[in-house]
Amino acid sequence: MPAAGETRFSTAFQVPGYRWLWLFSLFTSLAFTVEALSQGWVVLQLTNSVLIVGLAAGFRGVSQALFSVLGGPIVDRIDRRRLLLGAQLAAALGALTLAFLLLGRTARVWHVFMYLALGGLVTAISRPAAGGLMYDVVGPRRLLNASAFQFMAASVVRIAGAVAGGFVIDRLGVGNNFLLVSAAYCGGSVALSLLRGPVVTARTAEPFVRAVTAGFRYVLSTPRIRTLLLLSLVVEAFGFGYQAMMPVMARDVLKVGGIGLGYLTAMAGVGQLVATLLVASRGDLRNKGTLLISAAVGFGLFIAVFGVSPWFPFSLAVVMVVGALGSTYDTSMSTMLMMAAGDAVRGRVLGLYYSTMGVSAIGWLGVGAVGALLGMPAALALSGSVVALAALGLLPKLHLLNPGGRAGAAEEQSSRLIPQGSGDNLPEV
Repeated sequence: MPAAGETRFSTAFQVPGYRWLWLFSLFTSLAFTVEALSQGWVVLQLTNSVLIVGLAAGFRGVSQALFSVLGGPIVDRIDRRRLLLGAQLAAALGALTLAFLLLGRTARVWHVFMYLALGGLVTAISRPAAGGLMYDVVGPRRLLNASAFQFMAASVVRIAGAVAGGFVIDRLGVGNNFLLVSAAYCGGSVALSLLRGPVVTARTAEPFVRAVTAGFRYVLSTPRIRTLLLLSLVVEAFGFGYQAMMPVMARDVLKVGGIGLGYLTAMAGVGQLVATLLVASRGDLRNKGTLLISAAVGFGLFIAVFGVSPWFPFSLAVVMVVGALGSTYDTSMSTMLMMAAGDAVRGRVLGLYYSTMGVSAIGWLGVGAVGALLGMPAALALSGSVVALAALGLLPKLHLLNPGGRAGAAEEQSSRLIPQGSGDNLPEV
């Protein structure tokens, strides 16, 4: 329950440091939105190949997966704010370089793949660092509310950034979008530099390789975290691939061009905004596992509907629902993982979580391959169905996923027993 003087809707903002984190999220979400909108379009323009669009997404995912395994232990050792600042500046420089290549008409596909490799590295470092920093600043009681507001920031800029980015693609050329991406990363760095909250950096004393293996052992021996990460593998591989394939849907299926692509992406942002407002208004929720599974099932079903829709107005409505359910899933998943992980290994758990996103991006290549053979509608219908069935298969484990259940409560209690600075001394659960 919120303390006296706090509203349940905005408990995270009662912590002054969180306001700078939220502003940081606003800028980085703008960068990610315009980047994601433009990445597939650039590859499609340079190659005219649906398969290579999927390959590009999968390549970035592999980069993220490889670096995330190492990024988690780094996050547990180094000041998270400084780590984030370094990652943001590297991303800004990379986007600026690609913008100059595109505007100078000298860009080649291998330039884009180099940029994607850098993007995977930046994501592998920045996402677990940002998640751990948010937990340090707001604490567990405000975590769901804070996570919802982080995704709310993403949805707000996704709406405006997607529409603007789509117009830029059609009217000015996609290279200008990467100038905006670079500026947004710089804005995030400024916001982060102003953070003066009660930040606590968890530091581990054991050797680096031992810290990596200890994180794996902890995840494998903790049933709830293990189950959540397995679900993440499936949902990321077969669900969120729809975002990478949005340029193909806009250009080749719905035939609405770059402006239509902007509208589709913006409507997903509208759904995300509505969902995060609803989650934030609830404060904290006891049965987060039920919310997670319900959102994942609906997410998969509506992706399948979006894939087979031949009408642009109907597709706009469907993708809004997809955005809402995907945001609800993301908010629930990240909150549950941060709360389930012990303080000494939270960075490593989050690193493995974002690694599942990277490994799962290999599935995006599969979606692209199926789309090249059978058409993108069939590919999205199939992938959405896989997500829904996988989530339904976890219904018998709701007692484990809901923290209020006996299994979840026992696991939470055991995770609190992990001593700080001793990530290698992990409990068997």
